[in-house]
Amino acid sequence: MRTVSNVRRVRSRGVAIALVGAFLLIGSVGCASKTAIVHDDLLTPLARPRPFIPAPEDLAAARLARAALVARPREDGSVDPEVALALEALEAIPVPKEDERQPNLIPLSIDLRDATLDDPLADRAGARALAKRRDLDPRLEARLDRRIGDDPLELAGRREFDTWERLWARTFNAVAEPIGTSAITGFILAPFQLANSLIHYFAGFSNSEPLSFTDRQALALRQEFVARHPESTIVPDVELQIRRAEPKLAKTLAKRRLRASERALEADAPGLALHHAEAARTILAGEPGANESTRRAARKAEEAARSARDAARARSLAAARSLPTPEALRETEYALATALLVEAPVTPEPLSAPVAAYRAAARNAPRRADVDALEAHVDARLAFLGALVEQEARREARARERLARAANRDARDDTMVRHARALLEDDWQNPYGAFERLRARARREELAWRLAGEFVRRPRYPNLPAPVAYLIDTPTIAMTMILAPLRAVLSPITGGTPDFRRAPALAGYRYLVRYPDGEEQRAVIDWLYAYELDQERYGRALRLADWVPEFDPKERAELVEKTTEERLALVDDIEQFGTRATLLRGVAREFPDSEGGKTAGLRARAERDDASPQFIRITRGFLLENPEVAGHDGVGINPLLLNGDPLDGEIHPEGIVLRGGRVLEIRLVADGADDDEPYTSRYVELSETRLRQLTATLDEAVQRNGLIDADYRFDADPNRDTYLERAALGLTEEPDLRANAQASFVYQSLRERYGAVRGRDSLLPFDLVFRGSLGDFTLGAFPRWRPPRETPDAYLYR
Repeated sequence: MRTVSNVRRVRSRGVAIALVGAFLLIGSVGCASKTAIVHDDLLTPLARPRPFIPAPEDLAAARLARAALVARPREDGSVDPEVALALEALEAIPVPKEDERQPNLIPLSIDLRDATLDDPLADRAGARALAKRRDLDPRLEARLDRRIGDDPLELAGRREFDTWERLWARTFNAVAEPIGTSAITGFILAPFQLANSLIHYFAGFSNSEPLSFTDRQALALRQEFVARHPESTIVPDVELQIRRAEPKLAKTLAKRRLRASERALEADAPGLALHHAEAARTILAGEPGANESTRRAARKAEEAARSARDAARARSLAAARSLPTPEALRETEYALATALLVEAPVTPEPLSAPVAAYRAAARNAPRRADVDALEAHVDARLAFLGALVEQEARREARARERLARAANRDARDDTMVRHARALLEDDWQNPYGAFERLRARARREELAWRLAGEFVRRPRYPNLPAPVAYLIDTPTIAMTMILAPLRAVLSPITGGTPDFRRAPALAGYRYLVRYPDGEEQRAVIDWLYAYELDQERYGRALRLADWVPEFDPKERAELVEKTTEERLALVDDIEQFGTRATLLRGVAREFPDSEGGKTAGLRARAERDDASPQFIRITRGFLLENPEVAGHDGVGINPLLLNGDPLDGEIHPEGIVLRGGRVLEIRLVADGADDDEPYTSRYVELSETRLRQLTATLDEAVQRNGLIDADYRFDADPNRDTYLERAALGLTEEPDLRANAQASFVYQSLRERYGAVRGRDSLLPFDLVFRGSLGDFTLGAFPRWRPPRETPDAYLYR
């Protein structure tokens, strides 16, 4: 390639530049390849700055800027006289039409004058007048549009209109969809489908809140207007609209609290239910003359929650009747307790004598009316003691059986029965029991979901009475159950099946943590291994396989390869060099004999050789979309490298890379290759002036494009911004070599970010939808009205 082969080196500085470049490239990793940094014709020479001779309009603009900076707000809201005079002087200067040095000077000056006004209403009025001009700079036009759109009352009116448009879209779609789906397949089912659609349409209002989120946005915007413009003449009318909406807002928030109270009461949490009920009553107290029905519901919810709380407290504080223990039995109890405390671990032999004495004392106790209760009391203690002995002997199954026998006794007031039940029901004390319970529940839930889908969890309209809600969905539920076999066949392909076995898997891992050598270890490991394989988590499956001594070596080798592939796939999504290198080295060291381990080692070596303090890449597409970044005012790339002709050299689609310090990597299409093949790199040390130009034009291009097109905005990156700020200030001589200071960022063009062509919204307010459904055996086409888009802050009003 001619541009790459004819490299002209500057001999006087070649050695020094190479040493500096090598240090910058390898400083963060300790060692790397010694790539020479060269000056060649890849970049155009820096142009000498031309002296600037201010024209009369420039001097007038400077006077206007000074007047605007020192201007103070006037009480009557008018423009400062000095600013007005400076603007008139600027507009009076004749500028030839062919002079295009300052094409936007007058509009920018008018915008500056409007910015000195203390009244935002007058400022927006001036912005509207200025926006009517033609041939405005896109940046100024975008700023004016943003200022005009920042009118709280206008935005409130739009949000209210969105509410009505959403209602219209629901109504239109409820009628158009059933008719359209019946047009092709015949109108035999049209009456049924239309009736069913209308039933769901009216039932859907039960899920609507008294004040929708768009109306809540409108209320907040009106409140903002009153707070910002309390002296406006239209404030009384706006306050009237606010007073009309506030009772609906209180009702909306109170109903949310009441629903939360109902859920807490169902979950046997009366304290939380009472808290939500009291919060609902407090919310409604702010509007004493409205929402009487909701107020009654809040009182009922509060009474129900308080009754449940008092009943729970009465149960927990009730005094249990204690049996009078005979003196002889008490002495044997003390002896048995002493033996339990002395023996560690507990074994049957040392306890045989105290247990026999305890039984004999219980049999020889005086006969009383409560003799049956006393025998149950003694039997429960001995059963609990037997379970303890079995547990200490690592016979977990027999210990659970003895605890279950102790817990199933009728002596509910006996403390040992309660202890046994608590041990059996606690997930940490009895992890295998929890594993069995959760596994059985997971099977039931999965079977129910396979049959009835999402309807098994809750109805579509939870605010309606449950029988009514399920009656409305009866046809859909029936069709769902009929098509259950088909869904079972397609679910592995389509996905979307919930992970019902996650809870028992957690209980299984908990059992292995508590009892790594337990009796049920192998059964739990086999179940977990099958589960992890089914979820394609091969790393976890490999760890479980290592617990089994007789595991098949061939199957383990396959697991190792799948595990390395799984971990290597994560590397491509990691931006930080340190994290990538750590993961690659870990794979290479942990699996050195596998193909994936060898691949990870090679990639780790390549990462080390390619390491640099920074990695900020600018693609060729971005350079072509923003020629000022690539031109003489920016990095100054030779125009021949961006002309699309590979014969005289061409930049690779990968573009250029800021490597940290003042080092720039230029990635070129290799000689005799094309864009799809690997690139060849050339490294250049930029001067401070050229680096400042590059960072300035890059920042200006990003800011301008973001104002013109919201899709062009890039995500924030603190490391990237820190490096660019340091480069603009000329503080890159000492690069930051910390691993967490590296920026891995790519500036891409719109085409590269969003595909070939971004889709634009249709001018029509509806979409034409073609749909076929196996659920009701329909095929048709219908128009679907598009609801208005949600604003970025809509999530705040959910």
